[in-house]
Amino acid sequence: MKDILNAGWLQTLIGTLIAWYLKFCYATTRWQSEGREEVEKVWKDNGPVVLMFWHERLHLGHASWPLGIAQPVAVLSSTSKFGDVIVRVTDSFGRHSIRGSSAKKSNLAKDKRGAQAFRDMLRWIRDGKCAATTPDGPRGPSRTMTDGSLKLSQMTGAQLVCLGQSTRRYLEFNTWDRMRLPLPFTRGAMVWRVLPPVPADLAPDVFERRRQEAEATLSAATDRADDLVGAPKGIAGGAHTGWEDRYGANSPQESVQ
Repeated sequence: MKDILNAGWLQTLIGTLIAWYLKFCYATTRWQSEGREEVEKVWKDNGPVVLMFWHERLHLGHASWPLGIAQPVAVLSSTSKFGDVIVRVTDSFGRHSIRGSSAKKSNLAKDKRGAQAFRDMLRWIRDGKCAATTPDGPRGPSRTMTDGSLKLSQMTGAQLVCLGQSTRRYLEFNTWDRMRLPLPFTRGAMVWRVLPPVPADLAPDVFERRRQEAEATLSAATDRADDLVGAPKGIAGGAHTGWEDRYGANSPQESVQ
């Protein structure tokens, strides 16, 4: 698969087809929202934002953040060949891409621009924009929030927006997070929850409590979205394995969409 994705024209073709399919699904889905008033205030404030949704709902992310109303949004993509495809999908939705990946635990010495990508994200957010993150990606465990999203908020004063999304009809992959791909002509839900910025001077134990609260809020919003459309709830605590490891798509420690 790595060799196939080396061809630039094929990356463009795959990215275009994925974007077309997702746009078709979004357009034929009957969406309902809960908590939209909260996030509309965030959009009107034009301040820095960190948007969070679980990795299992990655393919629903582009349906949520409206162009021209909300802050411009940046998506973190890996430096792998599959990351090149994701950049093409991201571009199709009018989003900004920041490239960077964390090293695998088995090879921590291998630099994948992770530190530079984090600095690029900080600059982007400090300009009053939005960074979209999946705080349990790219390798899990599922629905276990790492510190990265909260650190971005802590270092920039950005508000945290938790987004739960679901569709009634979907395909489910046999990955660590049981990732869902939406199907067209279905019902969909977006559940928004807004959390205040993480203060800069928190003690480690207080920071950990804030992390747990954000994790619980995001999971509750996702479960609520499932309830609204009558879909089964997702999972938590999946193993550290998935398509990123199998195919060498070394995604960022917190991949975003």
